[in-house]
Amino acid sequence: MILLDIFIQLFGESYHWQDIVIAIISILFGFILLPQLKDVWHGKTTLNIYTASLTTIGLYILAITFFTMEYWVSFTAEIFSGTVWLLLFVLSIKNLKK
Repeated sequence: MILLDIFIQLFGESYHWQDIVIAIISILFGFILLPQLKDVWHGKTTLNIYTASLTTIGLYILAITFFTMEYWVSFTAEIFSGTVWLLLFVLSIKNLKK
């Protein structure tokens, strides 16, 4: 409850604090994948195509949902994470064709 009180003091009674929390977690998930993206980029590995494609679609659906809710920071964060997954998907397909 103390953390909730801090967020309410920072952002007021609106739902903006939830936008920030969702965005921070989403951006962290995207950044966590950057070493994996580097490996896939250099052709060292591939990801499961189904996992990468479905995760990409899911993240873009979440981005659209956040857009409709006017959670602009979360929308941007989901676009970032979705794009990382999209790159993993595309590069994995490229690596599988080698």
